[in-house]
Amino acid sequence: MKAAVVYEAGRPPAYREFADPQPAEGEETVEILAAGLHNITRSQASGQHYAAHGQLPMIPGIDGVARRADGNLIYIGGLKPPYGTFAERAVVTSWALPVPADADPAVIAASLNPGGSGWMALTLRAELQPGQTVAVLGATGAAGRTALQAARLLGAGRVIAIGRSASALEQIADRADQVVRITTDGGWAEQLDGRPDIVLDYTWGDPAAQLLPVLSGRNQGGRLTWVQIGSIAGRSLPLAADLLRSNDLHLIGSGLGSAPMRDMAAQLPAVIDHVAAGRIGVEPVVRRLADVENAWDEPVPTGRRMVFVP
Repeated sequence: MKAAVVYEAGRPPAYREFADPQPAEGEETVEILAAGLHNITRSQASGQHYAAHGQLPMIPGIDGVARRADGNLIYIGGLKPPYGTFAERAVVTSWALPVPADADPAVIAASLNPGGSGWMALTLRAELQPGQTVAVLGATGAAGRTALQAARLLGAGRVIAIGRSASALEQIADRADQVVRITTDGGWAEQLDGRPDIVLDYTWGDPAAQLLPVLSGRNQGGRLTWVQIGSIAGRSLPLAADLLRSNDLHLIGSGLGSAPMRDMAAQLPAVIDHVAAGRIGVEPVVRRLADVENAWDEPVPTGRRMVFVP
């Protein structure tokens, strides 16, 4: 079959022939219709992600939409290395989840990974309660935008969007009760109204280092749940010991390994339904899989996600 194949970590995949995966008992071969180029896909292909298996050559792609032999659409993921979803075919097990027949495969492929990140963080990690306030740090990217939508759908009373791009914040202003722009002087953190119950952090690095002390200083006896999800602004930050001693601060993470896979899989049907209905969504930038080598490093507009199709 044709596939995008990574031969060397850190270099774009090439469109090449690759041996078809062979189904074992209880497995079936499906036709892949669309697969998203997510941040985790890039980092796994480069060998830098903590969940990267390191096996080369390999086919990247952690999830996608496929068609079964009976014509039904399914959402797939968790393929056995060295196989991924950037290929013409895949072998899947009963884990595959149904996708509505009228859903756009490219939209599902673009939206499930970023859309699921905020949903999982709020349901499985932060355990959002109705009426609580949620702040999304890094709200202008694809995952951050869908996290705002997820917070609303799950019953948040107030939603705060925090990001760096003024134009991108304008695009999502209708999804939030307050919009705060990150500025170079650091004073932006003081602009937040009150203290949120939950922070979904897609940046880490300097923005988190500036916001965390400000929110900790507004301690009025309530819990502050800080969920670390992404690290686009840096992989580390200084953390003063007294912040932990003087607050009911719950600093946790959300990602592969932070919750049982069965619990994460149980949440996905709800996310699929919301994406199919347009309540959660990321606009795809569609490219042909045959063009993967050139498209791999192509800039994508803020808030959108590249998707490869056959």
